[in-house]
Amino acid sequence: MIPKLAINRTVSPFRDLTSFLAVARGAGVQGVEIRNDVEGQEFANGLAPRELASRVAEARLTIASINALQRFNDWNAERAREARFLIEYAATCGAPAIVLCPVVDERDGRSPLQLEADLRRSLLALKPVLADNGVIGLVEPLGMPASTLKFKGPAVAAIEDVDGLGRLALCHDTFQHFRCGDQALYPQHTRLVHVSGISRRDLPPERLREPDRGFVGPDDIAGNVEQVIAFLGAGYDGFISFEPFDPVLQAHPDPGPALAESIRYLNSAVMNMGAGNPVTAASP
Repeated sequence: MIPKLAINRTVSPFRDLTSFLAVARGAGVQGVEIRNDVEGQEFANGLAPRELASRVAEARLTIASINALQRFNDWNAERAREARFLIEYAATCGAPAIVLCPVVDERDGRSPLQLEADLRRSLLALKPVLADNGVIGLVEPLGMPASTLKFKGPAVAAIEDVDGLGRLALCHDTFQHFRCGDQALYPQHTRLVHVSGISRRDLPPERLREPDRGFVGPDDIAGNVEQVIAFLGAGYDGFISFEPFDPVLQAHPDPGPALAESIRYLNSAVMNMGAGNPVTAASP
């Protein structure tokens, strides 16, 4: 039950690509997630997708995803242009998927019915572009209070309604799942899992923020190990990708030892707990 591992660019956003790939190689993971929102790196510095593909291949790694198309469920001409650019970039660099993040804005103002309609409209618009480029769109519900798509159930329903299975799937984030109190896992609909450890106990889950996300360890309260075991036990064979946002961790001159320790912990805990099958995945 040892998972296939990747690291998100958030592990080391201030290092150049060569150094980031070296961190991944040193940790023994198989994949990396490249982000389009990291200041001064990759997308910001105009790195060509074929050059990115070459650099990653030279490091004997694969690209797990391009992360992310933001505000994907607020479709307009600007979003369409951005989506096409990211999808074509992913196809050219060999990334199998792009992550799709919903609007997070307490002033959004759309009714639940309008949000449902807009979600389907966005997915319908994305489908042909994804299909033409052989890329999968990974809907990632975000669990903060101001998110317009917190839970995975409505995302799955929308994907099925637009006949999107095979071209659209879920990105499951253990922190977002914990933060909003989601109870359902959809392993058969999931193609990428993000993990990050939460040790802060002085706030309720809904008040936790991205900087509270570190590496997974024995002090984690978000249920990362249980969630990973549930996915693996249900047959999930995609990447488990480390996605911390702790600014102290991100600025550390050498995240390698802490990352290696987290990987050892996760693998050991999954093996030990998984042998007893303590949890199962639910797909309502």
